[in-house]
Amino acid sequence: MGGKQTYRPSRFTVMAPHDAGGAVIYNSLRGSVFHVREPLSERVHELLHNRSARLADEADGSERSRLLRALAERGYVVPEDHDEQADAARLRETRVNRADRLELILMPTESCNFRCTYCYEDFALGKMLTGVREGVRELVRRRYEQGGLRTLTVSWFGGEPLVAFDVIEELSEYFIDFAEQHGITYRAGMTTNGYLLTPDTARRCIELGIDRFQITLDGPRHVHDESRPLMGGGSSFDDIMANLRGLAGTDAEFAALLRTNFSPSNVGSVPELLEEVGRIAEGDPRFSVIFRPVGQWGGANDDSIETAAGRDSEAAKLDLYHEASCHDLTGGDTRTLKPGGSVCYAANPWSFVVRPNGIVNKCTVALRDVQNMVGRLTPDGDMHLDQERMRLWTENDETKDAGCRSCFFRPSCQGAHCPLIRIQDGVRPCPPQKVWIGPNLRTYADLVAQNRRAADV
Repeated sequence: MGGKQTYRPSRFTVMAPHDAGGAVIYNSLRGSVFHVREPLSERVHELLHNRSARLADEADGSERSRLLRALAERGYVVPEDHDEQADAARLRETRVNRADRLELILMPTESCNFRCTYCYEDFALGKMLTGVREGVRELVRRRYEQGGLRTLTVSWFGGEPLVAFDVIEELSEYFIDFAEQHGITYRAGMTTNGYLLTPDTARRCIELGIDRFQITLDGPRHVHDESRPLMGGGSSFDDIMANLRGLAGTDAEFAALLRTNFSPSNVGSVPELLEEVGRIAEGDPRFSVIFRPVGQWGGANDDSIETAAGRDSEAAKLDLYHEASCHDLTGGDTRTLKPGGSVCYAANPWSFVVRPNGIVNKCTVALRDVQNMVGRLTPDGDMHLDQERMRLWTENDETKDAGCRSCFFRPSCQGAHCPLIRIQDGVRPCPPQKVWIGPNLRTYADLVAQNRRAADV
């Protein structure tokens, strides 16, 4: 970088104090997070605290000059005349205009072998119809022929998808063959309760390219079995833990994201679960954890559900991530701070939920909300999309919200954290990682540092 350059603090940069001293700085357009130690943090704060400041780099080799250039390299300051809003707009345009990508969230059945207390589904639809399976195959073929499909992502969802494993095998074999024949990048994952994910089934899933699993455990045995019992009653915890041991004992490449839904009544027991899981994983990087507050998601038991929300919920979640790190378990939330990382899949024009009867939804929640039913897949691969309903999900974002356009978190969220909230409640869906940015940055910086130390061992 030659000659004198004048910078200003990026509109997408924020700075938060760290409990251990110094500060954490973050830029949402770059996704960069950096823990600045004292006394350097004080000098960084002087440079970044005023967004309208003009910061001249004298190019004289001074500490200030070196610091400015270091901040510029990470995007924390930008050239004075740089149009960052145009950068953010291009980021969204690139996302929504992708014709080379198709994401399918496939529900091979809406039946389930569990009866979780907070579940919002009604289990009315059984195995995916033959004509719908044919439609899925034709949809992939048509997207390739008409739009130059280059990336196909499949997420198996339910109900419990493994209840209809024959459907998964049938369609996965087609996806693999088609992708290999046409040079398409194919990725697949599964959201499963883990009860049927035996070593043999897991091995077969991985053979079929399904190598990412999200598995829910709500606490140690006595807590988990209360909120996630088998249909008809009975324990599910021990079988899931046995299946996790089976996964840990294989040398296969996979990623298992262990999810805990917490509420005020079970959050105190989660550390006991983390200790058990930590003994199974033993620092295995294939395992990670996420924590989500229980909410009222539209199920029959909503009125009796004890929910977790607000500042206490966010504080509890961050405490759980710290507890997980004590057992060498990494957190799975880091992508939410990246550009586009807090955008909901339902906001993407190339993402669709296909239900067993062929109804096409955008969101896996509120399945029977008419506005969520955007089409119907027919055996010829046509989704017969209702474009007006599609626009509710894909265009109801930062482009129509002045608050979003002026927000420091815009590149990550793009006003599309949860289109369902905008549609149903008419309010801006700010993600919790933005609302509680200070605590989240401190937790993220600590996890990054811990992972770096572990890699150095």
